[in-house]
Amino acid sequence: MKKRFLKLLFLSGTLLSLLTACEYDYIVPTPPPPVIENDTISYSQDIQPFFTAKCISCHSGSLKPDLTTGKSYNALMSDNFVVAGSPATSPLYNKCKPGGSMATYTSSDELQLISRWITAGAKND
Repeated sequence: MKKRFLKLLFLSGTLLSLLTACEYDYIVPTPPPPVIENDTISYSQDIQPFFTAKCISCHSGSLKPDLTTGKSYNALMSDNFVVAGSPATSPLYNKCKPGGSMATYTSSDELQLISRWITAGAKND
């Protein structure tokens, strides 16, 4: 009787510890940046100054894309660095975001600026 009680006590304790050891972490996805209606982002006023300040020391003709003023938009579009309306599938955005090869040169504000421009249709204005 005593052995049976000890076995039952041991099995109950084991079962209880197994049931309480399970833990679930719920991962809440980060929402995408909000889409700004009638966004007034301008390539020449907002995007090109970023390229001029941070990129043309390397991307001035020797490395693709050529991001110098007057050539950058055509270089980005003809070499498929930008998919208008889709930052997630645009190589330009993916290279600049954390983990990308150009992330060290891009601040979060600049990355958001690039995302907004691509989301707004990547227009040359």
